Amino acid sequence: MAKAAKVAPPRTKSDMETPVKAGGGTTVKYSPSPNQKKKDERNKPKIDNLMHPNGTCYGWAFHNFYAAKEELKSLSNRLGMITVIGGEELKPFSNLTTKWLKEAEFSNYIWVIRIDLDLDGAYNCFPLNCHVAYGNKIARGVIAQGIWGKGEVEVKTVTLSHAEAVDLDERFSVVHNQAADDAFDEAIREADSALEDLI
Repeated sequence: MAKAAKVAPPRTKSDMETPVKAGGGTTVKYSPSPNQKKKDERNKPKIDNLMHPNGTCYGWAFHNFYAAKEELKSLSNRLGMITVIGGEELKPFSNLTTKWLKEAEFSNYIWVIRIDLDLDGAYNCFPLNCHVAYGNKIARGVIAQGIWGKGEVEVKTVTLSHAEAVDLDERFSVVHNQAADDAFDEAIREADSALEDLI
């Protein structure tokens, strides 16, 4: 009768020897990282319902809304046109102003829509009791439009510090620069009448 060959039990990872390099060092085998992706919270789209330090409504700040910038700009139209974002109709209001701020005391690289409280009570002004509801409606619109998915847009209410509110007000104020106007007028002034007659 023929002898049966002895079969060694299968080796486990724990009793395998580490491979040795030609130079005598050990080789570390590559092991891929887990497939779980950590989402970068810094790039998450956020809407801040901004409040003045005294508790009145200021407006809204939009972080990482680069994909929806045209929609944001259309919200401060004064032509009476309704803005539709993902099926959500947003009425036009005469006292909303949108501005891109590369840097501000509150935050950098944000879109801000400011409610001009000096116009409160005038025709077609934003109803201040709808402040939080408006931020939520914009969030629903960008999700319904497919710009971001459910749960990707964060909406919260934030009270500005006095310094942040003053800084934002200064960035929204229009300062007339008479010297720049005069320089422009000089640059395009009329030529002498002989040249003007030729054109």
